[in-house]
Formats: sequence, structure tokens, C-alpha cells
Amino acid sequence: MKLRYYADAPNYDDHEQIIDLLYTISDKYGITVEIERVNNRYGSIQVFPGDIRENSPEDVYDRDFHYNRTLGSNIDESPSQAFKASGRHVDIDGYVGIIDDGLVWATTNRGDQIGYGPDVDPTDTTLGFLDQAANHGLEAIEEKYMDEDERERTVIEQFLTADVVDGTVHRDVVVGTSQLPDSPAHGVDSSVGEIVTRTVDAIIETDESDWIVQTAKTFEASAFDTALGQILVRDRLYRFDTGTNTDTTLAIVFNTVPWELDIDAVPATVDQLTAISDGPDVRVFAGRDREFKEVTE
Repeated sequence: MKLRYYADAPNYDDHEQIIDLLYTISDKYGITVEIERVNNRYGSIQVFPGDIRENSPEDVYDRDFHYNRTLGSNIDESPSQAFKASGRHVDIDGYVGIIDDGLVWATTNRGDQIGYGPDVDPTDTTLGFLDQAANHGLEAIEEKYMDEDERERTVIEQFLTADVVDGTVHRDVVVGTSQLPDSPAHGVDSSVGEIVTRTVDAIIETDESDWIVQTAKTFEASAFDTALGQILVRDRLYRFDTGTNTDTTLAIVFNTVPWELDIDAVPATVDQLTAISDGPDVRVFAGRDREFKEVTE
């Protein structure tokens, strides 16, 4: 996934702010950024952390926007309505898009919300969206084209791709089935299952133990507390199903870290928090730019 700026914005100040925000997003979160110059208004760009290309607006429109149903679905209008003035003239300079195996979303208003009125979502403007991404990172980007379940799945997919744990992977494992009554009352089967069972994001079978992996987005207090409770319950239900003597390793995985957080400073505190329970140790991993570091000692 990366961000692409279709440059140069008609307003010079907007152009400079866009470049500054993209630089900040790249520096804080390791997110790939690039510039597609379809209208070189202001000369060379001296410092930028990503690729810079120049192409005609027509060629870029045909490549990224033309008949792009995914884009149209995510911006709630056809690309030709949003990015062709009067249905004929290509009008894409000054916008920023999200690239994930193609253009999946783009801002539909240049600059910021000033002048557009209260009905316009500030994050649908180029500067409003980039400001949100600069403050909240990957989560602000993914929510533009992914639903909540998809955003959660990206965490486990990235963790498994990084090969942190070598073993046999099972995704979305339902645990607690051993606790279901043999003959529930008529009509309450599904509700009993919802109360008793849970779904584990991934179980990784290794020679030493079975890893139970629970994922979350941002490494922050509320998310940590929720994930800790979830994984303790899932571990207990898993061992009910497989035998209480089953060796398990519990892992909570975050893929977004507040940019100002010094990861090396938190292990002792995290160890104290995970020791709150009387159960097994919990290992915590935090990711930056698809690489995961364990923050428990």
C-alpha cells in the first residue's frame, strides 16, 4: 500500500503542504509515498522520500482512473464524474490516491475544507486527508477503503508474512466448542454458540507449543487491555478443547505504533501489565512498516 500525489496542485501553497505532509507520513510511519507529476507547474522537487515520475494526465487517467470500479465504489461516484471536467477534460492534478494493487481511493476535493461547506468530509479533501494520515498513520488510510474486518485481517496477514514464528498456521479458529451443551434447547443453538465460543485470529502449531495469536491495530492502552482480556479467554477455551495440559504461547500483535513511542522503553512496563493475570506469559509484538519487534522481555 502507498500514497500517490498527482502533482502539481494548482495552488502553490497547497503543493508545498502536500509534499511536507507526505514527507511526514513517510518519516513517521514508514508508509511509501510517491509523486506522479501530470502538470509540472513549479519546477524540480529537491527533496522527497519517494519516487517522482512525469507523465501526461491523459496517460495517467487511462492507467489509474478509467473504468476503475473499485475507485468508483469507494468514492461513491464514477471516476469520469469526479475527475473529468465537463465529462471531457482530465482534471486530476492536486489530488492524492491510495494505491493497493491499483488505485482504490482518492481525494475528491483539492486543498482543505475551507470554501466547500459543512457537507464535505474534511478527509475527502487532499490536505484534510493527509493531515489525518499524518496524525493517525495506517489506520486513517485503511479506513478509506477497508471495512473493520478487513483492517483487522491485515494485521495477522502482515505478521504471518513476516515469518516471526515458524510453524503450521490455522486461521480464524473457533475455540470453546467443547463447552457447548450436547442438546441445547430448541432455537437457541446459535445464541449459545455466540456466548460460549470465540474465534482466534491464528493458531500456529510449533514443536514446542501452540501459539495463540490475537491482533489489534494501534499499540495503545485501551487496545492493549482489550486484546489481553481476549487472548486469556481464548487460551482457556483452546485448552478446554485440546486438553488442559496443552502447552500454549500467547501473542498479542499490533501493526501500528504511535510515531512518538520509543519501543525500547516499554518492555518492563508491558511485562508488568501482562503479569496481571495468573495465567501463562503473554508476548507482545509491535510492527512498523511490516516488520515486527517483540516488546516483552
